[in-house]
Amino acid sequence: MNGTSSYIPHKGDLVLINFNPSTGQEIQKYRPALVISNQKYAKLTNLAVVCPITHAENNRLASSGLLIAIDVERVSGFVNPLQFHTFDFKGRDMRLIGKADDVLLNSVVQTVNDIVSARELDG
Repeated sequence: MNGTSSYIPHKGDLVLINFNPSTGQEIQKYRPALVISNQKYAKLTNLAVVCPITHAENNRLASSGLLIAIDVERVSGFVNPLQFHTFDFKGRDMRLIGKADDVLLNSVVQTVNDIVSARELDG
């Protein structure tokens, strides 16, 4: 299935998606990602919220301890919940390649929630 077909992303899908164009420190290129938004959102907006999957050896965020290891058929590396994106899944040619287990998905969603919900520190 690909982004030009009738594929509608589901929460927990592992996909390939084109992150370009990007600038500065944004993650780049055609790469795997984990869908963290639900299908109802995708149907309503034609968008999907994803976290990129990277190989942490070369990632400047590897020492943060917040990248989440993944090793399933066709996908290995680290889910990066620190750089979640919202993309047009058809325009970015999103392709389904697998499914994450619930433990991984819940860990990623919790990390994103912690980032968004954290209080600002004074100073």
